[in-house]
Amino acid sequence: MKATLILSFVLATCLPPLAAKPIQVFILAGDECVLEQGLIEGKTKKGKPPKTAATLKEVVSSNQKYAFLRNSKGEWVERKDVQLYDAHPVHNNTKAPARPLKIGVIGLTGPEKTPAMGVDLMLGHTLGNAYEEPVLIIRHGTWSHPWFRRGYRSLGHDFRSPSSGGAADLDGGWDIIHFNFGVHDTGYRNPANYSDKDETKFPIYIPLDEYEKNLRIIVSKLKKTGATLIWGRITPVLDETPGWKAIDIDRYNAVADKVMKETGVIINDLYAESMRRGFPKKPNVHSVGPLAPKTTETILAAIKSRKKNTKPLPRVLMIGDSITGSYWGGVKKELDGKAYVCKNPANAGATRFGVENIDDWLKLKHYLLNGEEYLLLVSGVKEAMNNLERVFPGYKGQGAELAGLIWFQGGADGKSPSMATAYEKNLVNLINDLRKDLKHPKLPVVVGAITRSDGQASPDQQKVFDAQMAVGDPERHPEFKGTLRSIDTHPMAYPAKECPGGRDPYKGHAGSYLEIGKAMGEAMLNLHGKAPTP
Repeated sequence: MKATLILSFVLATCLPPLAAKPIQVFILAGDECVLEQGLIEGKTKKGKPPKTAATLKEVVSSNQKYAFLRNSKGEWVERKDVQLYDAHPVHNNTKAPARPLKIGVIGLTGPEKTPAMGVDLMLGHTLGNAYEEPVLIIRHGTWSHPWFRRGYRSLGHDFRSPSSGGAADLDGGWDIIHFNFGVHDTGYRNPANYSDKDETKFPIYIPLDEYEKNLRIIVSKLKKTGATLIWGRITPVLDETPGWKAIDIDRYNAVADKVMKETGVIINDLYAESMRRGFPKKPNVHSVGPLAPKTTETILAAIKSRKKNTKPLPRVLMIGDSITGSYWGGVKKELDGKAYVCKNPANAGATRFGVENIDDWLKLKHYLLNGEEYLLLVSGVKEAMNNLERVFPGYKGQGAELAGLIWFQGGADGKSPSMATAYEKNLVNLINDLRKDLKHPKLPVVVGAITRSDGQASPDQQKVFDAQMAVGDPERHPEFKGTLRSIDTHPMAYPAKECPGGRDPYKGHAGSYLEIGKAMGEAMLNLHGKAPTP
């Protein structure tokens, strides 16, 4: 017996320790739905008390299966065996390391940055409970919208993978630039306070000679891009409009017409179009009428006249003030599937401001390019996997295994007829391309099919949902059999009247994000042949 103990001691002290098991890595990627959206507690972004059972605090209190999220002291639990790493360069521009899975992280359910939680919470707990190995969730998603591009990241453009035509001409330029300046220039402003306007007391903001000089500088810079230029004439105002005189619009339009004709710039006569439609109807510079149809027609003609355009879609940049902002959305909608339309940051203001900022507005880096988000996803995952010492706190050199992809996205595509129609094909290509680029041909994939809490899905939103469910159908896509699961989130969406509200499809209901995260984790475990651990 004594000899046995001595031998055991010798073996224990002489043999090398068992190697730590490799980290199991799961990718959570998509649009804003992969981020913190469910309200934890407190007030909604409208300052009202949250509705019963909508917050995480209420859900945990009323549902025993989530009681484990609090410890014996009533504090939210934290687990270090599951780490969450934000790989998106915008969402994590400091490359901060992964953090333990926990509750109370500041999300962005509104301008006040209300504390929120997301699908990663129960996804992480479900995976962490089933694996002895440490779990790392690499999340790729961001709140930040590039300039005027409102809404979620799209699969049809932003995440467009190489097999769908993504990443083509990523370093190209603009094909069409539609620009307009004048309403701010012609206003009578207080030199000491720009917001104070009065045509009887203050001078015109930009004198006519400076306006012409500024326009020539702007046109010269735009010409260097090689884009086809379109000038939008200044829209009319009524004499009763505070801070403006109708005659000045005519004077400044005449000068602009001269500059554009001399430099060969196409003129889009928005002044005449506004008048033709019976505007302005009130003393407000924004009373201009629907200008998108005329502008779209002009842009399409310009695209057709070009010998070469960016692939897969021509790039259109619209530069202008809030009036341009009022119709650029309509132009974008009418050019859906025909061109990629962007708007310069914020309000272009007067020509003086344009001269100062035009070079920056033209930089493509400010706008998401075709397939760029896909490239960011691939590079972000690779960068994290190759730098585990920095990314994963307490890393012991045990290596890591890429174990799965969870895809949760679709909001932007549901607003675009062309993207919705192509969604299934684009999603199939995305999965295949990711498997190829990440060198994992059978990478397990879980797709969360997005729905709406209000149940009012548009035809295009329904197309996206159907496509997300279709890729998980082994009869429709036998190539994914045994390696892909689609999750119908309809049963996890609460009626809108029970939700605290939010711009996300599930209106900020914490219960939805708990249930969806849990379902995602269980589906992934199923693909790995594992049973969920209570």
